[in-house]
Amino acid sequence: MFGKKEKEVVDTIIGSRVEIQGKIISQASLRIDGKVIGDIETSQSVIIGKEGYVEGNIKCKRISIVGKVKGNIISYENVEILSTGRLEGDLKYGGKFSIEEGGVFLGKSELIEEKSMIEESKENIGL
Repeated sequence: MFGKKEKEVVDTIIGSRVEIQGKIISQASLRIDGKVIGDIETSQSVIIGKEGYVEGNIKCKRISIVGKVKGNIISYENVEILSTGRLEGDLKYGGKFSIEEGGVFLGKSELIEEKSMIEESKENIGL
């Protein structure tokens, strides 16, 4: 994930048999293999696993989508949608945006200047 240059350390895993309804605010990286209905805010990375599903907006440092997201995303660094991934929503990002063959993106994307992304991240998720 994220270019496969470094192994991502995941602090919190939401398992495949877990469903969460409500907002998640974290200072740790997250892996979602279950279902989340609600917004997610973290100053770290988010991985949506193959069986993962999020219905809500996501603000994070970077995100890798292998499962499905229905909502808008703000990522202060990189965004990747892998071959089984699907994003239905708008995307604002501050780094690279890649979609593997087979991945689906239904929405509009906007590359944001780094300075404005840093200011927004300080206000919204306490970086």
